[in-house]
Formats: sequence, structure tokens, C-alpha cells
Amino acid sequence: MRSGGMRVRWMACALIGATVAACGGGGDAVPASGGAAASPGRGPSNELLVIGYDREPDTMNRYATHILEDIESCVVEGLVVPDERMHAVPVLAAEIPTLANGGVVRRKDGGMDVTWKLRPGVKWHDGTPHTSADVQFTVNAINKGDWKPESVDGFDRIASVDTPDSLTAVVHYREPYAPYVWQFVRGTLPKHVLAGTSIDAATEYNRAPLGTGPYKVAEWKTGEYIALERVPGYWRGDSLPAIKRLVFRFIANTNTRINQLKTGEVHLVALVPWDKARELKDVAGVRLARTIGNGYEHVSLNQGKVAAFKDVRVRQALAHAVDRPLIVKSLLDGLVTEVNGPVQPLSPAYEPNVTAYAYDTTRAKALLDQAGWKPGADGIRTNGSQRLAFTLIAQSGFAIRENVAQVLQQQWKAVGADVQVQLVDGTAISALWFNGKFDAMLHWWQMGADPELTLFFASDRIPPRGRNINQVADSALTALLYASDREIDEGKRVDLLKAVQRRVAELAPEIPLYNTTKLDAVPASLEGHTGNPTNAGPFWNVWAWRIK
Repeated sequence: MRSGGMRVRWMACALIGATVAACGGGGDAVPASGGAAASPGRGPSNELLVIGYDREPDTMNRYATHILEDIESCVVEGLVVPDERMHAVPVLAAEIPTLANGGVVRRKDGGMDVTWKLRPGVKWHDGTPHTSADVQFTVNAINKGDWKPESVDGFDRIASVDTPDSLTAVVHYREPYAPYVWQFVRGTLPKHVLAGTSIDAATEYNRAPLGTGPYKVAEWKTGEYIALERVPGYWRGDSLPAIKRLVFRFIANTNTRINQLKTGEVHLVALVPWDKARELKDVAGVRLARTIGNGYEHVSLNQGKVAAFKDVRVRQALAHAVDRPLIVKSLLDGLVTEVNGPVQPLSPAYEPNVTAYAYDTTRAKALLDQAGWKPGADGIRTNGSQRLAFTLIAQSGFAIRENVAQVLQQQWKAVGADVQVQLVDGTAISALWFNGKFDAMLHWWQMGADPELTLFFASDRIPPRGRNINQVADSALTALLYASDREIDEGKRVDLLKAVQRRVAELAPEIPLYNTTKLDAVPASLEGHTGNPTNAGPFWNVWAWRIK
């Protein structure tokens, strides 16, 4: 969004995924209990589509996960979803509330009210109507503080929710909140199921949530797969979705995942590593769908863990020491584009005129000299008793990221930094970053449609309150971020967000590398698939998919 309200949603952070061994390899055909066996040579059909997936979810509760919600979004729908142009499309909402249509009202006390009209006739999978009481319950459940949602971003600015009728929810904000459109992109929690329960301990819901979406969870075999089956009477029409079963097989290892696509053991692989594009472009029955992503690969520098990173000159030096053109050309086959900040060119808030850190080892060494880091006998710099040494973590099983990490290690060593690379499986890595237990991390943020950055860089949004995992603390930046959140005028908000990007670039809390072009390998016979540049992911319109 992670992410609309939680625009980030990664976000997923890019990491994620378990090792092949831990996953059981994903090498066996999915048994009948998980749908139907997917054996080599058996093609995709409207009976079964098997997805080779690089990670196992930590939960199916969309509000509790730290990682991309591809599987969850097939079950639990939002009030809105971003489409392929990053525009908000109503789903469980009947319309998008705006100032123009009266859905958004600025109060005289400085607050803001947003009225959501819900789509009539939508029912939860158990037949209970979806109502405004579910919207109200969701806000209260997140804000009351006795469970641990992935983020409270935006919800903590809500004072209350009124429900004048079953299809109207009026959300009262304490102050203007510009990203309000995406507040419920993760949907709502079913009040009739969860009221009076501990959501943290609601294992049944968290593994098989009640939703309104086209699919429900049929089986989750830990370490192997999640099988979804279509829901009869889906509100978009009885004939939808056309594909009866989806099976997400957890295959963390890139090569294994691609090889199973070639043999037909899996039918679709989302987010194909770029170095596999050439390998797949001529595979019979497979189509490579390319989407320019609204996300970026980067290195987070944890100032809360590594004292040297507190000095901006050290951060800038490390940025100057990275030869991004070489990485893009030699490792990534030119399929990505270098970027200099967190807002990507697809966004209307994109600011191209920011400080860029060109590859310049002379400049990098000079900055380190100025910061007091002098080369030792072994070439590694020291500052008093401190040695310029840190560990870079990256996702295991992700060949490109492993290779990029090794290149970064070499390039930083050339200017006097001793860097160890540690590979961690995706599920474990998300816990490390959220608890601040890393020095530096190579990963990506897959951004939501809204350009809000407060969650990532405001000084009061260090986890668990947000995703400021760099632990940057700059009062000027924080002020700009919150000012942009409170500005409803789109043009004025863009101006503020551009100032944010310039300040972020000056501070260099992280090192942006390149834009995350998305490659999805899908069946050539699949209709309705439309790549999505945001964290909504490729399954955002899975209800429309059909094998012709």
C-alpha cells in the first residue's frame, strides 16, 4: 500500500518467502484436497489454475500481514481498489466520496467527514449482508488497541464512525486526511464473526477469513500451498469467477519456480525475476506481461542500529559508491530504470529534480574522510575505535537480490566499508525489519496508488507505528509529511510531496536503486489479466480471469 490507507502494503517488502526445504519444496503435485492434481503437461483450465508463489503468507487477515496480500485479496475485498492506471475503482463502495459529490465535508472545527455509500446487495460468504456496521467495527477494532493490526496508519486520525443506515458509514476525522480514499482498501472485518473475540487469537478467521470476494479458502497446508475455491452467488454475477480453483504453491526458490512453469506443474508465476525474462520469452503457452511498477528497490540504512549511519555524509558516501548503471545493465538486463527516490514516475506527485547520487568513488571517499572515517591498514575505514562494518541482509532464494547484494558488498569495500551479506528467508526477514533487528537491508517497497510517504519517513512512524525502518528523524521532513497529509487540494498537496522528495534525497536515509518493473508469466490462454503497477498486485481483478 500497503498501500492505500496502508498504502504501502507492500509492500511488501520484498523479501518474503521460505526456503524450498522449509516449504517442502513445492515439488509434489497438489493433492485433490487442495483442488486437483497439477501434473506436468496438464494445462491451465477454468477448473484449476496453479500459481507458483514465492512466499507463504503469515496470515490471511489483510489487516494483520506485513507482506503483499495477493492471496488475501482474492477472498477479502476492499471498498475500493486501484486499477491499472492507479485510479480508485469502487468495489464494496457504491461510489468514491469527494468534495464535489458531497461525500467529503470539511468541518468548521478543523476536522473532516467522509461518507461512504456501500454497494447494496453484497453479502459475506456466509450470507450475512455487508453493512456499515462492519465499517464501524473495523475502525473500532483497529483503534481500540487490544490487538495488533499491521498498521494503524490513517485509522488513528479517525475520531468515530456513524452508521445512519445499513449502507451509509460516516467517518469523522480529527483533521483533514488527504489519502482517505484508500482508508478501506483492505476491506472490512465481519462484525458478526469477530465482535467480542480476540482478533490476535482468532486463528480460524486469520487462516480462512470470511470475505465478500470471488474465492474462499478451501485449504491451507502449511509450508506447501493455499487452495481457494470459487464462491457460489458472487455479487458480480453467478457466472463469476470463471476459474473454479486457484492453488498458490509456495516455491521460494526462483529456479524451481521457473522450471515448474516450464514443465506445466504451475501455470502462472507473478513477479518473475528479471534475469528470467529471456529464458521464458519463447516458452510455449506462456505470455510475459510487463507492467511498469509503482515501487522501487533500495537499501535501507538502519540509523537505530548502526551509529555510523547517523552521519548523513556516511549515507551519502555509500550512495555515491554504488554503480547503479552497471547493476542495471549487467545484472538486470536493462529491464529496470534507475530512480532517485520513493515516488515513482507513474505518480502525478513524482519529483525528478532531487539530489541524485551518481557513481563517484572519489566523492564517496572524500565524504567518509570528512566524517572522520580513515582507511586502516587493511583498507577498511575506522573512526576512533569503531570500524566501518555492517551486515546487509537480503532475501534468500531470490537470485537477483543475492547477486545485487554481492555487488554492493564489493563496491562498498572499494571505498573502505566491511560489509557482510546475510541471506534470510522472506518470512523471517519481515520480522527482522519490523523489529529493527538489521543493519542494512536490500529490498523493495511496492507502493500503493496514493503518494503518501508519512508512514515511511516521519520520525514518529518508526515500527511498530509505521514503516520508518531507516529510523530517520528530521523535524523539517516530518512537518512536510504531515502537512501533505492534511492538504486536500490536490495541486497544493503535490507541491508539498515534491518538497518531501527533495528533503528525503538530501537526507539519504536509504539508497534508491531502480524502479520495479513487474513481469508476470501467465498462460497465453488467460483472458482478463491486467497487470497492476501498485501493491494491489496482479490478482486485483481475478474475478474477471478466464481461460479461453
